[in-house]
Amino acid sequence: MNSKVILTVLALFVLYLASTQGVSLRCQCIKTNSKFIHPRRMENIEIIPSGPQCPNVEIIATLKNGIPVCLNPEAAWVKKVIDMMIKKSEKTES
Repeated sequence: MNSKVILTVLALFVLYLASTQGVSLRCQCIKTNSKFIHPRRMENIEIIPSGPQCPNVEIIATLKNGIPVCLNPEAAWVKKVIDMMIKKSEKTES
């Protein structure tokens, strides 16, 4: 078998594995929202640290209506909400 064919098949196999494992090779947030969203409207907040897939820290809030919103991690209100969540989780762990 030709080495180019083997290399192509191997590359396709790796791409297939990456897609089936849910590996994201890019940032999930294209643009972020800095406008205040009341925490009562949020169902879940996911913090994705920077890494090889994306150089940015990403904060994704899922609203109670199911819509995901990318939040600006530099916004003052986002930092306050994250701090409140950390303090609340520390109290429940104690």
